[in-house]
Amino acid sequence: MNIRRKFIVFSILWGIIPAIISTSICISNFNTRNLELTKQNVETFSKDQSIHLKAFFDENISNLNNDTNIPIVKELLAALNNKEDVEDKRDDIQVLNELLAGRMQEEFFLSREVLVDKEGVIIACDNSEFINKKVMISNNEVEKLKQNEVVVTNIIEREDFNNGTKSAVIASPIFLEGKYQGFIANIINMNYFEKLVNDVSFFDTGRILIMDQNGAVAAGTSSNIKENIKKISVANNLYEQWEKIDFDSTPNGIIEYKINNTEKIGYYSRISNTGWIVLSAIELSEFKTPTERTIKNTVAFFIIISLLITVSYLFIVNYFSKPIYKLLEVIRKIKQGNMDDRFIYNNEDEFGEIATAFNGLMDTIEKNKKHIEEKNRRLQSLTANIPGGVYTCRIENGEYILDFVSSGCLSILGYKEDEFTENERRKKLIELICEADRERVMREIREQISKYGKYTVEYRVKRSDGVNVWLLDNGQIVENRYGKLFSYSVVINITESKITQEELRMSEERYRIIMSQTEDAIFEWNIQKDTVYFSGNWENKFSYKSVVENVSEIIYKTDYIYNDDIKSFGKLLNDIIYGDTYKEAEVRIKKNTNEYIWCKIRITAMFDENGDIFKAIGIIIDIDEEKRENEKLLFKAQRDSLTSLYNKGTVQNMIEEYMKSAKKGDSGALFVVDLDNFKAVNDNLGHLAGDFVLTDISSMFSEIFKEDSIVGRIGGDEFVIFLKNITSEELLIEKAKALMNGFRSNNTDEVLSQKVSGSIGIARYPEHGKSFKELFINADKAVYLAKSKGKNNYCIFEEN
Repeated sequence: MNIRRKFIVFSILWGIIPAIISTSICISNFNTRNLELTKQNVETFSKDQSIHLKAFFDENISNLNNDTNIPIVKELLAALNNKEDVEDKRDDIQVLNELLAGRMQEEFFLSREVLVDKEGVIIACDNSEFINKKVMISNNEVEKLKQNEVVVTNIIEREDFNNGTKSAVIASPIFLEGKYQGFIANIINMNYFEKLVNDVSFFDTGRILIMDQNGAVAAGTSSNIKENIKKISVANNLYEQWEKIDFDSTPNGIIEYKINNTEKIGYYSRISNTGWIVLSAIELSEFKTPTERTIKNTVAFFIIISLLITVSYLFIVNYFSKPIYKLLEVIRKIKQGNMDDRFIYNNEDEFGEIATAFNGLMDTIEKNKKHIEEKNRRLQSLTANIPGGVYTCRIENGEYILDFVSSGCLSILGYKEDEFTENERRKKLIELICEADRERVMREIREQISKYGKYTVEYRVKRSDGVNVWLLDNGQIVENRYGKLFSYSVVINITESKITQEELRMSEERYRIIMSQTEDAIFEWNIQKDTVYFSGNWENKFSYKSVVENVSEIIYKTDYIYNDDIKSFGKLLNDIIYGDTYKEAEVRIKKNTNEYIWCKIRITAMFDENGDIFKAIGIIIDIDEEKRENEKLLFKAQRDSLTSLYNKGTVQNMIEEYMKSAKKGDSGALFVVDLDNFKAVNDNLGHLAGDFVLTDISSMFSEIFKEDSIVGRIGGDEFVIFLKNITSEELLIEKAKALMNGFRSNNTDEVLSQKVSGSIGIARYPEHGKSFKELFINADKAVYLAKSKGKNNYCIFEEN
């Protein structure tokens, strides 16, 4: 009885005291953990809102940067900064105002979008009332803009700015040829911030504030803080704590304060590049209330459990001592290695069932032991033959210490089984990893284990021969029955894959550099889908989508391609579809400024393994300047330098080309005009007067003979005109008389003293000649006949 009594007392003490201690520890840990979780939740919520806010500012800045690249913006700024007449830019201003008004309708938080010159004066706005007014930003902010920095102002709330509405300005500078021209800015209201804080909630007492760097409140859910954290109507120490924070060194952090005798814990997060701050906070009582409730419940539960344990101990000691002693004796023998001993109990009661179960369990353990040994043999065989290696580590104090390394793993490391010494087998995993990768690898392992309980990392190790190899390591953390942690990992040599990845990265980088240094647009045409994918230069230059579907149909339904060039562009596509491997064409494409520019398109077909075409790759090259320069050179080569009429060689070529392509029934007429008394003008009035006469007469020719005619100067005072598709001789006479009248009316004051007229000879094609030479000779004969009649006359050639 004495031993039993001692056993009862001892059992109760050892049941209650550890329970009290463990409960106290658990409650303390629970409090600490609960507070940490509360801080983490507040921090997470605040960071989430700051991410939303940063994304909002970044999107506004990105849109403004896109607007600064619109050609009309920079052109308009440069013109007005250079004091050009504003009336000349009225259409540009109207277009820009309409564009800004469209932006206003798209964004609910946008009060105004304005374009401001370098003097700070608004020159374009969705509302014309604001034009010629100054935007309210500080001199310091203007200096930042001149340093090519984006500016986000503090909150502005003044009657003379945005009708007194609480607002802020996001401004992006505009430079042209390295000189500051002004800026484009969004004037935003607080609607977005109100929506941001009102759409979310956390905890029962959770509150959120969005403030500028001066503490002015943009939006918030706190009833005590409406305007500024410096102006709180109730007792508080928030601003006192706020002033202690160095936001430059700690832009994010925990803050604890009191408002109206209520303790609060919050987390602040400053938005980079703006100075704006998000503050989230909850009342500390919300953390303490569940803790106190948990303590009460735990104490009550502990008392009940203690009573149950006491009663259970008494019952067990009184009714089950002997069978338990027998069972413990058997267990001691088994622990000493005697696996053949069994618990013998023959009564048909619960202990009899325990004996049967225990003995059956021992039989099963013996059987499983043999099974496990077989499994281990198979596992060793498997690990020796997988494409890679296997290793395990003991995890002690956060460090990974090698515990097992398979032969496959040794092979990757360049070791043979007998070369990997016992000291090396006890190395830390970190010692095998190349030093440059160690910090990153351990950080990634910790982060992944904390989330998933396993990890996948890539790192380099140095083989025994000094060569670095890349490994892919897939590991999982396992806790054994003793609470010790082990990592089980499979590693694969991915060196070849890494080399391929690096080559691909370098190739992509080369492509990016090439594309950044050219204005040409690269495109890929998926012929099966009839879809074209363009590089970024396409959208920048032409403002069309980077992906165009049903391209074979769209080119005929849109004005992307100049109408006269659609046929040649369609032929280019068809030639590629029907088997040509390479084609090129020159077409005019519409730019974002609504003008057409000359482009050269080069396209190469790609074929699949069956020899069928499936896509084509091409480039669009801007040759507009070259084309226009060639046209200028051609114009100079074909034209007379004084009169801009066709020169002799060009006239002859054009007439011969007409004759060469003429069909049966086509007709024409050649006028040869020789000026009368022109030498007297040069001799008496000078060559400048003569040049004036020639220029004036050339203009008269161009007015009488329209586009379908060929008009040229073939000598000092000799001209030719070729009329196409002449239907009657009356038309020739009408044109000849018009020329004679033109000579009479073109005698200006400068040359009235020397009257200039013209003798006109006319030869019909093909009656009077089927070649230019023959036709010219006959028309020239008619000129002499006209002169013989007294000058200022015309004559149509006749055979007789």
